[in-house]
Formats: sequence, structure tokens, C-alpha cells
Amino acid sequence: MAMSPEIWRHIFDAIDDPLFLHDEQFRTLLANRAYCREAGIPEAEALGKPYWEVFPPGAGPLPGCLGTMTEGRTGSQQEEAVSVGEKHYGSRDYMVRDEQGKLRYALHTLCDITEQRKAEAALGESEQRLRHLVSFSPAVLYTCEVSGSYPATFVSGNVRQQLGYAPEQFTDDPEFWREHIHPDDRERVFDALPRLFEHKRHVHEYRFQHADGSYRWMRDELNLLCDAAGNPQKAIGYWLDITERREAERHLARLSRMYRTISQCNQALVRAGDELELAREMCRVLVEDGGYRAAWVGYAETGAGKSIRPIAAAGIEPGEIEAMNLSWEDSEPGNGPTGSTVRSGERRVSRDILNDPLWAPFHQQAVKRGYAAAAAIPLKVNDRVLGALDIYGADADAFAPDMIDLLTELAGDIAFGISNFRVRAEHMGILEKLERSLDHAVIAIAATVEMRDPYTAGHQRRVAKLAVAIAREMGLPDDQVQGLHMAGVVHDIGKIHVPAEILASPAKLSDAEFEIIKTHPLAGHEILKVIDFPWPVAEIVYQHHEKLDGSGYPRGLKGDEILLEARILTVADVLEAMTSHRPYRPGFGIFPALQEIYRNKGKFYDAAVVEACLRLFMERDYEWE
Repeated sequence: MAMSPEIWRHIFDAIDDPLFLHDEQFRTLLANRAYCREAGIPEAEALGKPYWEVFPPGAGPLPGCLGTMTEGRTGSQQEEAVSVGEKHYGSRDYMVRDEQGKLRYALHTLCDITEQRKAEAALGESEQRLRHLVSFSPAVLYTCEVSGSYPATFVSGNVRQQLGYAPEQFTDDPEFWREHIHPDDRERVFDALPRLFEHKRHVHEYRFQHADGSYRWMRDELNLLCDAAGNPQKAIGYWLDITERREAERHLARLSRMYRTISQCNQALVRAGDELELAREMCRVLVEDGGYRAAWVGYAETGAGKSIRPIAAAGIEPGEIEAMNLSWEDSEPGNGPTGSTVRSGERRVSRDILNDPLWAPFHQQAVKRGYAAAAAIPLKVNDRVLGALDIYGADADAFAPDMIDLLTELAGDIAFGISNFRVRAEHMGILEKLERSLDHAVIAIAATVEMRDPYTAGHQRRVAKLAVAIAREMGLPDDQVQGLHMAGVVHDIGKIHVPAEILASPAKLSDAEFEIIKTHPLAGHEILKVIDFPWPVAEIVYQHHEKLDGSGYPRGLKGDEILLEARILTVADVLEAMTSHRPYRPGFGIFPALQEIYRNKGKFYDAAVVEACLRLFMERDYEWE
């Protein structure tokens, strides 16, 4: 049954989207209620007018409409969106033609897409923010397949800044990632990847070749994504450049080894019966404990030819040194590194022997024995040069600036030891010099942590100073106070094992991150226990987060199980931490900090220590640096 025009009109008006008909001159023929509502005029006023004078307003037909009318097309066509004020409409037209192809009329529907456009704009802004964040992130994000060489399917654009490559170099070449892993790490990395399927997450560290040819240490964290049935689909992960952390750890290990060496040399100074025994033991310790390839000591003779006579050596035969016919006179034979060192009293250091002309006469020997770097250090007593200490290493880092400074101090100790055996004088000066070396070493170790965590720079020094003040207030003997000071200066050394992004996090740490933070007393103990301190420094550091009631960490010690020095250090640490600013909160100030230790006196904190600390601030006007 055919519907009447009234029914059609009712249906036409019932449609929520604006509809209108126009002829080939674009004059409005019919408009529904929604259209008239949007136009703001009754239908009678709209009829007969070009529709752009009614709605939507403009200088001509809707985009694309003029072209489709002349193309002879029938049916519907989705046109471009149009904007009217703050609203956006999607326009669709429908051309109706007679049998000769002449346009009878065109039907237009306008769909309100304002919210859609807002959502698209918001999504675009969100994507732009995400791209911005990723571009400044130190981590390179990526996705990859979970088979074969684990080819990358996506790599974030900041890989250009981090590794010097374009993202498509990873995604276009399935073997690109594998081929740029250091050959020594490649097998280890790929042997470990199957663990991803067992644990759904895998973290490994390896060296990756930068576009400039150097190798960077990367932390690679990979997470497995599975479908609803648990079937692996792909993996998503990130690469983070941890070269600085690795170098810091490596350097810290070298410093630790150097301090063990200094400790052994200190014992040699005490045990040696004469200067020859001292020189031989020093060379042996440098090679066996210090890890150097060879070391020898030569005396500067004052007779004809001014020869340099080797008196002790390790890692190299003295006869081989004698065959060099070394001299320190101002002539061609005396212009080598050892001769010029003795003559000038200045050290000669090369971190690349094979390309250093000063060491040219020794290139063949360096290749044969695997020397990469060397140092000739004068043995000086006051302004008098007794001879030289020559040391050879397998890599350039063996003579990094702080290492060579320590070796220079050690050479000075050897010279003082020799002079002491000769004149039986200045014995106490030698011991004091070694103690200063140890102090410098501990300060250098502490500085390593502060370089990675600038927000707590000075924290260890301030804690050490307050701990010493508390100890003196309590009447502790000087030797015990000195050991406490040493422990205070390095009490957070274990944070070298905590990722820098956790240390500097401006947000509240997660439980997992805090568990990592809580490992630093144990890590500090492991680092310090190998150094032969005359005080229980490693144990004090191990205990500095313990509480009297056993609620501390890492071992939950109670009461007298905790060393007195550790109980003092705990109070000083809490007080300094609460008064100092942190990236995630401002400092609380001194009085809230004092209230904290007072409230928990006898519970968390030693009562005598708390009372001494309160006297310092309340009666003796103690102030931070």
C-alpha cells in the first residue's frame, strides 16, 4: 500500500539529522524540522533560496557538491565535513536524475560530528604528548616478534638520539638488532631469551653498537603479551642506556681493588725489614692485588752516565729492564719516560702506549706483553727524587686520573719508606700519609654515589658530621669516633647498585622499587668488607637502617645486637633525611625531625643517642653546613 505524502512528510520530519532537498540551481525545495531548527528559520523562509544562504552558511555549494552534480552521478556520496561556528557536520548527498540523466533534485543529510571531531582532536593531542614524552625519554620503546631473531616491529623515534639509528633500520632488517649486539654478549643474550616464555618478563644487560662504532651498555626489559587463551602474540620492551652506571660500577670496583692494594702496601711498610724488601713487596702487591701487568722500582744513580738501576720488579724480569740501559741524564738515552720522570720529578702517563712517541722504544715490548697503558712516577722525598716507579696496565682505565693520583700517593709512600729505612725518620709521617690516602679514597667512593644521585649530594657528609658530634657529646673515644666518621661518609655507597631512575624519581616509590632501595645496606657491606679498615666500617654501614625493636632492615636486628656506632648513625641519618629536600617532597624542618626521634626514643632509636642529639640542637646550637 502506497503511503500518503502526509506520512512521508511525518517520517521526513521525524529524522533527527538535518535533511533538505535542492534543485540544480541549489535552491531549497524541502527541509525537515531538524534542518529548520539548525538554520533558525521556518521552512517557508528557506524555500527557493540557495541553501548556503540558509544553512549551512557559506559562499557556495558544499565541498564536492558542484562537481558531483555535473558528473551525472546518482546515489549517495560522503562529502567533506563542514563547520558552522563551534559545530561540525558530516555532509552526505544523494542525486536523483530522470531517464535522460538530468538532475531532478539532490537530497542532503547533515550529521552532527562535533563530539567526534573533539574526540579526534583530543586523541591527536594525546598522541602528540606521548610522542613528545617518548622523544625526551631516555628509554627506547619497541615491540618485536617472539620467534627467530625476535625481529622488531616497532621502535620509538628517540632511538636516533640514543643509539644514532633510524627506527626503520630495526624494523626493515630482522637481523639488525642481533648483528649489532657485541659478539661476546650475543650468545648469552639469545640463550636467555627463552626464559621470557616461562616468566613473561625478562631483563638482561649487554653491549650494543652505537652508530658511531662505539659500544654502549643497554638494559633490555622485555615483557610477553599473550592472547586470552594465553598464547604468546608479541613482546613489548624498552632499551635504556646504562653505560654510565656500568662504568661507575667498573670504576668503583677498580677503586675498591686499589684500596685493597693500598691496604696491602700499608702492611708491607710495617712488615718490611729493609728498603729492598719494601720495594719488592710493593711491586708484588701492585701486580697480584692491583691487577697491573708489571711494576718495577729503579734508583737514580748519581755516577757517570746517571743510570737508572732496577732494584725490584714483578711481572717482568729485572734483567730485561737492565738490558734497556736506562738513564736520566739530559741526552737522547735519558729522554725516555723513566729518565725524564727522574730528571723533572714529574710523572709521565700514557693511556695509549702504541700511539705515544715518548714510549716508542717500548712498543715492541708492549705488544709482546699486552701493555696498553703505562705510567712512570717519581719516587720523591721532599724535592729529592730517589728514582721511579714504573707500572704497566692492560687497558687505559688502569690510569684514569683518580687512579693515577692514588698511584702517585703510593709512589710517595714508597719513597718515604725508602727514606725511612735510610734515615730512620718520618715514620709517623708515612702512616699519616697512608691514612690521608684512605680518607681520600673513601671520599672518592662517596662522591661516586652523589654523582648518580644529585638530590642527596652532601647527605653522607652531613650525616657523618652530625654522627661525630653526637658521639663526642656521648664521650666516645677518638678512635671509635674516627671509625664512625669513616662509616658515615660512605653509609649510602650501596646505592651505586640502585638504578638512577629510582634514586631520582619525583614520585612515591612502588613497593618493588622500595625493596630495591632496601638492598643498599647489604650492597654497601659487600663493597666495604674487602677493605681492611681498622674499624668495623662495613658492619656499621650494614646496620644503619636497623631499629631497636627489630622493625628495621635488612636483618631485623634488635637492641644490643646493633653496634653503638650504627645506632648513632641511624639517628643522624633520619634527622638529615627529614630536614633535607627530596625530589618527591620538601624538607620537614629540624623541629619535626627532632620530634620524630623523641617520640620513638627507646622504641626505634637508642635513648642515650637521642638525648645527646637533642642536647646538640637545643642547648649547643648545632647547625647544618
